[in-house]
Amino acid sequence: MVELGKIEKPEVKSFKSKRKLYVVPTLPFEELALQFNIDNAKIEKFWGEVNEKIEYFASTYGNIGFLYVEGISEEENAGLEFFEKYGKDSSHYKLVKTLVEKGAKIKGIDREELIERSRLLFDEYSKSFLPEIKNLHEEFFGKNIDFEGWRNYLVKKIQETQDEMSRLVSKLIGEMPEDASGILIITDERPVEYPQDMDVFMIRPPSFDELARNIRDSSRTGMK
Repeated sequence: MVELGKIEKPEVKSFKSKRKLYVVPTLPFEELALQFNIDNAKIEKFWGEVNEKIEYFASTYGNIGFLYVEGISEEENAGLEFFEKYGKDSSHYKLVKTLVEKGAKIKGIDREELIERSRLLFDEYSKSFLPEIKNLHEEFFGKNIDFEGWRNYLVKKIQETQDEMSRLVSKLIGEMPEDASGILIITDERPVEYPQDMDVFMIRPPSFDELARNIRDSSRTGMK
């Protein structure tokens, strides 16, 4: 398995396979911009650098046939409208638009019920640390409730859901035809097991680390 978020240069063990996958580890920078005071210019720089890398690979190995996107159901026939939320003038949108115009097909890597289950579990787990929630449980179930056991159960269900989502991603990218190439845009450190007969390149420009550090530092400041 290739560890996301650990390398900037492509990790290539073998180039015998003709299938190629370019992985772009990301965070929801646009959604977090206001909350963590992220300079939009830094986000634009990140997607601009990603675009440069993709253009290099495409010119070297051929056009991109598939664009695998997180947050879109595998059964959904998604188009450019999914990316309009980033703004049509954004580098993120322009990157996807260029790929689609050159023939790339957008494909979802998630399943709606798994997305909803994951959101529900994470939300429930986050709320479990609120004293008010614990008090409500104790009022209904009694003071002897094993609240820590409830948290552990939620962690177990979150892991099971993530494992199921990971297997689905691996299955979908594994179905990519021979002689094809694709891009996978996915949350940094989300586990994925890549097919052994596929050349995998990581696209992680230096601007990613700067943005991630910005979010991390802002989080710490907010906790003080």
